[in-house]
Amino acid sequence: MSVTLKDLIHEFAPDSRPDQEQAEGLAAPDPGYDGATALLVRDFLDAVEALSGVLEEESACIAAGMLDRLEVFAHRKAAMAEQLESAVLRARDEGIRLPDDLRTMTLERIDRLERAVSVNASGLVALRKAVLTINRNLLIALEKASSDGTYARDGQARRPVELSASGLNATL
Repeated sequence: MSVTLKDLIHEFAPDSRPDQEQAEGLAAPDPGYDGATALLVRDFLDAVEALSGVLEEESACIAAGMLDRLEVFAHRKAAMAEQLESAVLRARDEGIRLPDDLRTMTLERIDRLERAVSVNASGLVALRKAVLTINRNLLIALEKASSDGTYARDGQARRPVELSASGLNATL
């Protein structure tokens, strides 16, 4: 079963305490989190924002046909995914619970990230299909070019060499 970021954020919901509701009416409102929690959430949100930005930038590059930076984007995305994983693991290990205001803010940022992931994945899938189509067309052209126009006894076309995609240089 796959766990989404939203599931993890809901997992960090605070435990409800009935005596807390009575105490809130008498004292100044407590934000429900300490400095360590705030720093961890800030680190997590910064990583989510940065990853969303990288995905949006990569999607724009794909749409514009600027494919020479895809490897750089892959490395940046991997590094940011590690930051997100680290923040989530720290929150889980420290038993951090997010109050409603932080959870709402976090879920909004994750919604943006999910949209960026969806657009980015669509662009990468389209790019992959285009590369496979180009590769297939090149192989067909090579097949036709290498055929000597004769046929074997079994009816198969004869060619002087065997073609495969392994020796094909199809860089874009």
